[in-house]
Amino acid sequence: MIQQQILTLFSGATEAGTRVFPLVAPDGVTRPYIVYQRVAAVSENVLSGDAGLMNTRVQIDAYADTYAQAQTVGAAVLALMSVWSVQNVNLMSQDFFEPDAKLHRCSMDFSIWHSSA
Repeated sequence: MIQQQILTLFSGATEAGTRVFPLVAPDGVTRPYIVYQRVAAVSENVLSGDAGLMNTRVQIDAYADTYAQAQTVGAAVLALMSVWSVQNVNLMSQDFFEPDAKLHRCSMDFSIWHSSA
């Protein structure tokens, strides 16, 4: 599953350490941290059936107390994705501030091509 590969890629490789979570971070987690989620997944089909290839769109968010720290973790995510052996393309990156939680967020959206097996 591509989500497990993403967890393995980021865990311990950024300033977020092992604080890498699917969908939502637990309450009270130390910052910074990374949250990832599958946005869409489509299997590649050919006339003879399943080609064994998937295109999964994944959103990866780096959360931190400061804008600079969110940018640092976000840059590390981009760097790791750029050298990952799994084919991927950064579709967009955007910065946010979550006023209720008082958190800065660097959000990145990737298109990842991988085996469906």
